[in-house]
Amino acid sequence: LPNATAYNETCAAIANIYWNQRLFQLHGDAKYIDVLERSLYNGFLPGVAFSGDRFFYVNPLTFDGAYRFNRDDSLVRMPWFGCSCCPTNVVRVFPSLGGYIYAQTADRLYVNLFMGSQATLKLAGTSVQIQQQTEYPWHGVIKLTIHPQQPAAFTLCVRIPGWAQGQPVPSDLYHYLDASSPPVEIKVNGEKVVFPVDKGYAQLQRTWQRGDVVEVTLPMPIRRVLSHPNVQDNVGKVALERGPLVYCVEGVDNNERVLNKVLRDDDLLNAESVPDLLDGVTVIHAQQPDGKLIFIPYYAWANRGQSEMTIWVPVVR
Repeated sequence: LPNATAYNETCAAIANIYWNQRLFQLHGDAKYIDVLERSLYNGFLPGVAFSGDRFFYVNPLTFDGAYRFNRDDSLVRMPWFGCSCCPTNVVRVFPSLGGYIYAQTADRLYVNLFMGSQATLKLAGTSVQIQQQTEYPWHGVIKLTIHPQQPAAFTLCVRIPGWAQGQPVPSDLYHYLDASSPPVEIKVNGEKVVFPVDKGYAQLQRTWQRGDVVEVTLPMPIRRVLSHPNVQDNVGKVALERGPLVYCVEGVDNNERVLNKVLRDDDLLNAESVPDLLDGVTVIHAQQPDGKLIFIPYYAWANRGQSEMTIWVPVVR
């Protein structure tokens, strides 16, 4: 589909979230949560303004600053639409998020999404509370504290995202220019452990005691992403990704023009936390001979007025 005019409806991203949650429940495979997470951060979230009361139906991957999809949906976020399924679907997703973080079987506790949270459930014949502390998606450290009412033997299954294993999606639609990945580290009560991985989950099997702490560290290098060659709009172009977030360049950060920009293979990329930008984001700087190109998370674009934007940037080698 063309990056500028494809109708990437917010409701389609929401449907992808619901669909992949159900596929996970059927098969217990982390690849479905990988797609859910990608859709959540990069398909659903861009459709909502930071104010929470203005929306996109359409989420283009490239914007020239002026194009209108139709009278009801310019690229100025709208407070409402004649056909209002996206805003009403949005308000269904936010309160349902807590139900996607964890899952369980009789003897397994799954940690699917990484968000500050707390849950209590019945597992291995006892009540088990799990607390999660993290600054994800900006940092890849996740602290899990387990509080069984009494010692309990079960398997804690922690999702190791595909992006942390060198695969952006569970298909050949996208791939990283450099697929090598720094190792994921897991500590239990401060001691590094070796863990098997099954269906995308680290398997931590033990008799859990009250106050046991699991610390997971997911390295977050900046990735250059390439499309399958049959995606014609992206031939000769690259996108940037860090952790679960897809990035874009927006005119407001780059002297109003971005559609004439290029990215060189030898441009140095570095991440910087900017607490006072867009409610606090990590940006990516591409150091270039004539200055720097600033990338922001795609979900945060179009919150500072209209300007050019693109995810896919031509590559100069």
